[in-house]
Formats: sequence, C-alpha cells, structure tokens
Amino acid sequence: MLEKIIKYQNNSERNFEKEKNLKTIINYIIAFILFFISTIIAAFTFPFRYIFKKIFKRIDVSNIIQLNEKNIDSILSNEKMILIDFWAEWCGPCMMMGAIIEKFASGSKNIRVAKVNADLNKKIIEKYQIRGLPQFVLIENGEEIKRFAGAMTMNDLNKFCDKK
Repeated sequence: MLEKIIKYQNNSERNFEKEKNLKTIINYIIAFILFFISTIIAAFTFPFRYIFKKIFKRIDVSNIIQLNEKNIDSILSNEKMILIDFWAEWCGPCMMMGAIIEKFASGSKNIRVAKVNADLNKKIIEKYQIRGLPQFVLIENGEEIKRFAGAMTMNDLNKFCDKK
C-alpha cells in the first residue's frame, strides 16, 4: 500500500513537471495532500512511537547501520559501497520508507545501508548539505556518487543503487 502511495506521488510530480494541464494539476495537489497528511500523522504519532520503543525495547536485528558524528568517518572508510538514508521521526515520507529500506538492506549483498537521524546529527546534515527529507546518498569508496531527495519504491531504490 505504501509503495503505491509513493509511486503515485512520484508519478504525479514527474507528470506535473512535464506538462501542466488540469489532470496533472489535480494529481499533483492530491499527491501534495497525501504528503502533508503523512507528515501530520508522523508528527502526531511520534510521542507514542517513542514511548512504545522505550517500553518494548527489542533487540535490533536490522542490517542497517545507525550513523552518528562519532562513527560516520570510520564506517564510511571501511565500506566499499554504502547507501545513507537521511530521515527524521516527524517526516511522513521517511516513515513510509522505513519498511522499504529494511527490505532493501536485508536483500542487498553489495551495498550496506545506513541511516542518519537528521534531528540528532546536525553536523552531518550540514556536511552533506541535506535540504529535504528523506534524502538518499550513495557513497562508493568514501565518495558521493549519487543523491535523491524524496521517497522511493523498492524498484526505484534498486535502480538508484545500480551504478550503470
């Protein structure tokens, strides 16, 4: 369901950029409303998600690396290829990407996946000049090779990470 919403939003934006007619304008407005609603939901549910995580501390079995100002340099220097997901708890599209990123990380053989919480890592955000969330930066041998701002479907994410 979330992938369908993301695909609809991305297609609406692309179609609106190509041609402005009544249909593309209406679809773009609907996509914007969906984006706005997802952000409101994420913002209002944040306290509940935070409390839930504190009460039900589960062992993190994720393949995703949590980057911060202390570990980013050593991790980037040790990984050949890494996808960094810049996100925030209040960001609706970031929350929609959560399951997709988890699935990508567990299935990816050649690319490590890392996340940077934008609210907790301001210096990293400034260093990478992150202006919107979610934002994905693909790094090979310590050098940025691509970036994308916005939510992606699994198919889009696989295409983004393909170096060809």
